[in-house]
Amino acid sequence: MWSRGVILLLTLAAAALAFDRDAAKEKLTDFRIRSQNLHVDELEGELEKLEHSFDKLSAPLEKSEVDRLRARVLRIQPDPCGTYKVSCGGDNPECVHNLLVCDGVNDCSNAHDEDPFVCSLDVVRVGSTFTGVTHWSSCKEAHDHTTVITITASYRSKYFGPRAWVRATVTNELSEDPRDYKQSSYNAKGYFVFASRKLVLIPDGDAPDRFSTSCAFHFGDYDHADCRVLQEGSGNECAKLRVNRS
Repeated sequence: MWSRGVILLLTLAAAALAFDRDAAKEKLTDFRIRSQNLHVDELEGELEKLEHSFDKLSAPLEKSEVDRLRARVLRIQPDPCGTYKVSCGGDNPECVHNLLVCDGVNDCSNAHDEDPFVCSLDVVRVGSTFTGVTHWSSCKEAHDHTTVITITASYRSKYFGPRAWVRATVTNELSEDPRDYKQSSYNAKGYFVFASRKLVLIPDGDAPDRFSTSCAFHFGDYDHADCRVLQEGSGNECAKLRVNRS
């Protein structure tokens, strides 16, 4: 009888010990979870402080700066579309002919070809003036000089949107010395290609030299361009200049 009592007592003690172990394990697990949550919250708080401190180091980038950086990246990448076609951008490679850009019909699946920025008339707006320093490499002997391009007229047909027709005045300031100031001006006509953002100017018949000018607005905006001065007929490059809107 006594032995049965001992066995029963030992059984109850073992059950109580097992219950205490399970409860202790559950409390320990709960403590660890709460500790991890507190640690994560602490890390998130420190991260927010770091982000706030980083923002104070410099002003946020302007959209124009982001656009210029994006344009630089695109220029160094291989052209996936080839001649006479342009990329629609986006994650899926897609190309359309430049004659389909800004024609009033969405040919890109993302409608990039009719985007208001792509089809902007900002470059060819009457009065737009671009200034740069021309550096001659061939075709004629000339010192570096300032060149000013001013749009004097523009027209875009509602039946042919991919091009805008322009007239302009090109002025070369051959000497900046006020005692011996010299300049040469001539009228030119040409067009602006919306797909490639390229302005092409061809001198009128009374121009002193037969050099055309081709400007590529590939800096992500319509205020800066790289221009080439080309010999009419052969197309040989004679000079270069980088222009800024003035």
